[in-house]
Amino acid sequence: DSYREYFPRLELAVSKFKGWQQVAATMVMQAASSGSIFIAYSVIAVPLQREFEPSRMMLMMALTAALIGSGILSPMLGRTMERVSLRKLMMFGSTLLGLGFILVSRTQSMAQVQLVYLFMMGTAGVLCGPIAGSALLARWFKKRRGLAMSLSAAGAALGRLVAPPLLQFLIDALEWRTALLCYGAGLMLVTLPLIGFFVINRPEDISQNSDGVDTQIAQSTHHLDNPGLWFYLKDRDFWYLGIVLGLLFASSMGITANLLQYVAERGMDAAIGAFLLSMFAAANFVGKLLSGSMADRFNPKLVLTGIIVLFTLAVFSLGQFGVYWVFVVASIVLGISQGAIVPLWGIIMARLYGPERVGSSMGMMSLVLTPFNLVAAPMFGLVFDRTGSYVGAYMGCVVLLALSLVLVAMIREHQPG
Repeated sequence: DSYREYFPRLELAVSKFKGWQQVAATMVMQAASSGSIFIAYSVIAVPLQREFEPSRMMLMMALTAALIGSGILSPMLGRTMERVSLRKLMMFGSTLLGLGFILVSRTQSMAQVQLVYLFMMGTAGVLCGPIAGSALLARWFKKRRGLAMSLSAAGAALGRLVAPPLLQFLIDALEWRTALLCYGAGLMLVTLPLIGFFVINRPEDISQNSDGVDTQIAQSTHHLDNPGLWFYLKDRDFWYLGIVLGLLFASSMGITANLLQYVAERGMDAAIGAFLLSMFAAANFVGKLLSGSMADRFNPKLVLTGIIVLFTLAVFSLGQFGVYWVFVVASIVLGISQGAIVPLWGIIMARLYGPERVGSSMGMMSLVLTPFNLVAAPMFGLVFDRTGSYVGAYMGCVVLLALSLVLVAMIREHQPG
């Protein structure tokens, strides 16, 4: 019975209820955007370094530009998702993603690369990533919303496995500019038909209900007034959750960005650091799959609390014990915990503000999260520069994460949708 509850019969999923094809479409889109924009940049950076000879800081500024672009544009784009067809917006984002790689292949300086990442990749990251995917799936699912968002978010993990080796293969086989041109064109050839044929804005558009429930067709609710972005800024729950998620994302980013250096500080080989990052990535995929199903069965706030506790224990263990097996276990726990955050983010926003406002609420919160993401890795480096060790940064994260548990407890229990 439990299996049937979360995985309905195949003939129902394929021939009748169209929600699962929305999951598949958003899963592919998150794989394309996350894998191509962020993770695969390490592959692109090598020929860019040879071609333009920038400083390492300037070379990495393209990723910073994409993060800034996504953060600044997210509130506007999230609000637009409630007024304009998500299908059209996702097609626009997919086009920008492909054209972005094509334009990078024609750039003549690092400044031009950074501009492409700021505007085109930053926009594509919102319209093809977790905000757009969560906004779509919140409309199609209620009872199985957590499972749907988890499967969709797992696409990002798959993209991180596929995109870098594919790009490297193209660069090895072709000249790098030609490789990026082919990659960008290929992205559009795959994603645009997928969105065009499979993405449906709302179940009511084709006379269906959320979760495929075979009852009287629900009336569309997308006529609800949009309260405006200031509504979220005045809501205490918005800030409580934003600070909690910001601390979780920042801690994870700071740890992974400096993990190889910290492993060396503890007297371990660099190969161990690479292995730990692999364990983190694999566990991250598992965490994305598990968190949504847990949130369908239990209160999402309770699930988030459990994740913070596990995350905090793992960070404490990394900071206090320089033992190999502790590092392995802690990396796995960190990966599972961090992977669970993105699906829970969309699930909790739907409970707080309703499924029709997931886009605007997540978009506004993305702006709040951007400073956390930008300062995390440098702050770890600053602690090392001042103290000669990363231990202080780990212990600082432990204190902040413990305080975040208080904020989670203060989030109100209401469930509009």
